[in-house]
Amino acid sequence: MKLKKTVLYFFLLIFFPGMTFAHKDQEARIKFWKEYYNPKVEVTQEKVPEIKINLQKIGPFFQLHAKLKNFKFTPDRDMKDNNTWTGYGKLYINGKFITRIYNSPIFLKSIPEGNNEIKVILSSNMDHDLSINKKLISDQIYMRFPEYNFAEARAEAHGLFVQCEFSEKGKARTKKLAAIGLKAFESSEYLQCEYNSNKSIEPFIGEMTKAQKGHYDIVNSSLKERIRLWKAYESKEININEAREKNLILVNDVDIKMKKLVCSLSKDGCR
Repeated sequence: MKLKKTVLYFFLLIFFPGMTFAHKDQEARIKFWKEYYNPKVEVTQEKVPEIKINLQKIGPFFQLHAKLKNFKFTPDRDMKDNNTWTGYGKLYINGKFITRIYNSPIFLKSIPEGNNEIKVILSSNMDHDLSINKKLISDQIYMRFPEYNFAEARAEAHGLFVQCEFSEKGKARTKKLAAIGLKAFESSEYLQCEYNSNKSIEPFIGEMTKAQKGHYDIVNSSLKERIRLWKAYESKEININEAREKNLILVNDVDIKMKKLVCSLSKDGCR
């Protein structure tokens, strides 16, 4: 009888796993499986491991360099110990595991087109991710492939902005807004699209002049305020007249702030 119950239990476990975890909520189950497939080991030694990564272009290819501190790559110790000062690196591109890293540098065989996050997490020889205060010990960099320059980035941002209104989706939205007496920009969705297109040049902030950086920040700040404003209108917290009045103030405020910025950067201070 006991054997039959055991067999029945394993049958239910295999074919109806949801029944065995019915007492747990979905979030707890997700947490369990994440920890099961990605176990961690907490660093306890005084010298905490560190990693810094960078890319170096070699002809048409890229080398990934990993600079380590208080940690050593040990391919000869694979699956032999679980300490937090030896092991390997786990390379992820856009959240997808690519390979283990036992040497530096390594060539990246392929990089997806577009914006990419390249991340390396330190792992013990027993495949446990290293953490300190429950935070993974890792480093990540961001790059766009193929590479392009600031001028190309601004041109692309402008192209994205134009699509906000004149793409098929944009034209359908404009038509829908016009039917109820609203203009294209009187929509949080449109303004969010404009904000996203402008943010696409963020990787080139270091190449901007002070005036360009100031304009970038002022416009983005205004767009965020206008997005909140039109969301308030769409949720019927304010009426259309209030929305338009406040929107005009925010739009005009961009010019006011830009004039102040230009004066602050000029030699005579616009006197």
